Amino acid sequence: MPTPEDLITPNHDFMMRNKRHGTLAPKVAEDRWQALQTVVREMDRLSDLYYQRAEAAEDVRLEARAAHARAASTGKAAPAGTAVKVMEAELAVDGTLSAFRAMLPRLVTARKAYDALFSDRAFIEQYRQALIPEFLKRRETVLSAFAELEANVPALAELYNLLGVYTLRDLLGENHTRYMPSNHGWSAPALAEALSVIRRLVDDPSGIRAGTLLAEDLDTIEAELPALAEAREEEAFEENQRGKMQLRRANPW
Repeated sequence: MPTPEDLITPNHDFMMRNKRHGTLAPKVAEDRWQALQTVVREMDRLSDLYYQRAEAAEDVRLEARAAHARAASTGKAAPAGTAVKVMEAELAVDGTLSAFRAMLPRLVTARKAYDALFSDRAFIEQYRQALIPEFLKRRETVLSAFAELEANVPALAELYNLLGVYTLRDLLGENHTRYMPSNHGWSAPALAEALSVIRRLVDDPSGIRAGTLLAEDLDTIEAELPALAEAREEEAFEENQRGKMQLRRANPW
């Protein structure tokens, strides 16, 4: 006999757990997600009940077997009702499994209703309009914090290096490079590179990396798409050429 666990496929599990919306989504998304989760909770309840009843049924079977063994050893009749108890316990297990199996079509229906929102242009437009101001607000927060970092990290890196040299080399007489590896600390090249990555986002003239273009009206975005596609193709070509050059350097033969 299969168990509830056997009936749940990876696709079912995905439908039960994969949430596609966030807190800014129109209310209907959360309503449909909660309707889906109501089905999931009932499936979880039935699954737990199934295993409880399966364990109880096994106990009843063992008890009945022991009772018949005792009766056989003493020559007495087996206690009345043992077979009925076993049958009732097994029917309870079967019934719970049937109820669980019947929930699977309801799960699919609820998931389809939820997923349908993400094919609904009106829903997506409403969701997008909620995302835009939040994105722009958080972007401004990040830009402000980045400006502070960009202004202070180079000075901090210089102070870090000086402090290390004076402390470890000049006062303790140690080789400071043993304790201050070049790829770590406030003077690490990776930190400077990270700042440069953010700077390129901030200065992106197209607005696609910075995200500002995505907040424009659809006509404006659509008008920019050909130029963006061409730019991405050029970047892909240049990246491919750099990769080929690196392979030639690594293997000159």
